[in-house]
Amino acid sequence: MRTCWTLFTAFGIPVRAHLSVGLLAVYLIYAMWPHLDVGLFLAVTLLVSIVLHELAHSVVAMAFGGQVRDITLQLLGGCAAITRMPPKPMHECLMAAAGPACSFLLAAICWALAWSFRADYQMQDAFGRVIVVTEPNLWLAVAAGLNLGLACFNLVPAFPMDGGRILRAALQCAGKGKVAATEIAVKVGQGFAILWGALCVLDLAGIRFTAPEGWPSAIAFLWNIVFGSGGILLLLIAYMIWVSGKRELDYVRYEETYYGGWR
Repeated sequence: MRTCWTLFTAFGIPVRAHLSVGLLAVYLIYAMWPHLDVGLFLAVTLLVSIVLHELAHSVVAMAFGGQVRDITLQLLGGCAAITRMPPKPMHECLMAAAGPACSFLLAAICWALAWSFRADYQMQDAFGRVIVVTEPNLWLAVAAGLNLGLACFNLVPAFPMDGGRILRAALQCAGKGKVAATEIAVKVGQGFAILWGALCVLDLAGIRFTAPEGWPSAIAFLWNIVFGSGGILLLLIAYMIWVSGKRELDYVRYEETYYGGWR
């Protein structure tokens, strides 16, 4: 059974959609039900943002001598299959940072457009009177929020996510060998996997660790990115981090044993 389809090619990289990406779209639409238009907008915007995020990784990787086989959209977001990593830790750091940097840029562009194309919304005041309020365009503001969340979440130092790769590269630049740096980054990633797994279990029990009221909005946003999420998708991401981190650590140890590794 065919489970993956090529959508298009960019910079010589095939961008594919796995069958499971449909489940992600269904999940977002279900979460927004009965607002079908909002769910569809979230699904399309998120997938476009993920493609641009992964293309940023890929282009920087190739610029530093890496090789990229393809980009695949799937249930847990997207994955650039980098078959040969850039040869230097600093290059890997720049490659890992390129994705979140692209997402931050998209968030800034969408937010600027939201203020440029403001819209009128009808609201009720405290006395029940209908008033018209001019606010940033809601759709563009949502797109900005999605990209901001994508950037911040990927910067969490949970290897092999972007933040975890930046952590490993920083440890190597500080003098650690690749194996030792990977071991530390994997342990940090597994710590986040355990944390997120526990948060999902507590979420099912009706307990959520959202940011307290009165906190600055920026700090509250970051808090909720790390501690306030729940649901099956976060549990799957925690599992992916645990399995993928261990797999890459095994490969780095194999590489060090048989090829001498690189630093």
